[in-house]
Amino acid sequence: MKSGFIALTGRPNVGKSTLINKIVKEKVAIVSNKPQTTRDRIKGILTLNNTQYVFIDTPGIHKPKHLLGESMTNSAIGTLREVDIVMMILDGTEPIGTGDKYVYDRIIESGAEITIAIINKIDKLSDDDIINKKIEIENELGEFNEILCLSAEYGINIVEMLKKVEKYMEEGVMYYPEDMYTDMPMYKMITEIIREKIIWHTEEEIPHSVAIEISHVEKHKDAKDRFDINIYVERDSQKGIIIGKEGKLLKKIGTESRKEIEFLLERKIYLNLWVKVKEKWRTQKPFLKDLGYIFEE
Repeated sequence: MKSGFIALTGRPNVGKSTLINKIVKEKVAIVSNKPQTTRDRIKGILTLNNTQYVFIDTPGIHKPKHLLGESMTNSAIGTLREVDIVMMILDGTEPIGTGDKYVYDRIIESGAEITIAIINKIDKLSDDDIINKKIEIENELGEFNEILCLSAEYGINIVEMLKKVEKYMEEGVMYYPEDMYTDMPMYKMITEIIREKIIWHTEEEIPHSVAIEISHVEKHKDAKDRFDINIYVERDSQKGIIIGKEGKLLKKIGTESRKEIEFLLERKIYLNLWVKVKEKWRTQKPFLKDLGYIFEE
């Protein structure tokens, strides 16, 4: 038996969450086209051919502008020190920039012994593009144990990537049951589903200004369970946007969320959404701690 923990890191919006979902063939991380969608460390577990891969999707590493960003970045950097392998995801369609270099510097600082660069979106690249990207990685960043190419969206070369990663893993115990694909608590998955729907249906600052909290749950043996959910925003104008004209957008978010949660729970539920204003919540440490974010003391 081989096993190991692999961190997926990179700047925001390079495809980490898409990749982890594709690897485990389940939705464990919400996905959007907006940066900084992932706020927590999310584990995707794959047990294959006597090898257990524990991939950890980390928030995109960036220079934080508030306490929430600080917690997210510290969480991602802390993960780099705890895993067996660090995989840095790069968007193959974009030149390496200061954000990528910032991430690479954090990887080096972590002391990671095994590092793998992943060139994502090869479905959009020619053979010459890939060769040039590998040269660019070596010139602009530095050395990696491996430079691999794949497409997270279409699953291209993921099997080959797993084989390359497996050779760096050591004999060990199976950390999770063979059929387990994530260790994320069910209630956390519910709040992430709701946050994803809000992200997809809103623009500008709204996705980054939203926090989700389950305020009350009523379970019934012979009837639908009831979930009361608080959606926090920072300004009244943001509250109005999420509710929408005559409450239509909030209803749409609720309907889409409820259907996906029912699929997850395998039962019908009542889902009640309440939008509340909590000014500058991203800068309030006690509130962030209540939501589960961790800060270095």
